[in-house]
Amino acid sequence: MLQLYTFFIFILLGIIISFIFDFFRILRKSFNTNDMITYLEDFIFCIISGFLIIYSIFYYNNGKLRLYLFIGIGIGIFLYILLLTKLINSILLKLFVPVNIFINKLKNILKKVKKTIQKNNYNV
Repeated sequence: MLQLYTFFIFILLGIIISFIFDFFRILRKSFNTNDMITYLEDFIFCIISGFLIIYSIFYYNNGKLRLYLFIGIGIGIFLYILLLTKLINSILLKLFVPVNIFINKLKNILKKVKKTIQKNNYNV
């Protein structure tokens, strides 16, 4: 019974890891990121996922590696992709639109301030 409970926990973990992956994927779609930022996001995703998996193995299974744990993660990822990824992507994209608009407006304001500062410095 305990193994079945642990198996379901790791299915949930697969769903959580997939959600985190989608979050980073939507960040890339919403904001123009260069390769260095993309590499940094991938690194952060790997660190977060690795930590979650290792923590869960120690917390829920006393540090014992079992094949069914990884099968549970795989099933969770599969279920997330099959059932939730389109819904979550559309929700996250809608949430990031106002943030993207705000950042673009802020960039324009900062460009104007920079031009004004440069103009005033040259005229002194």
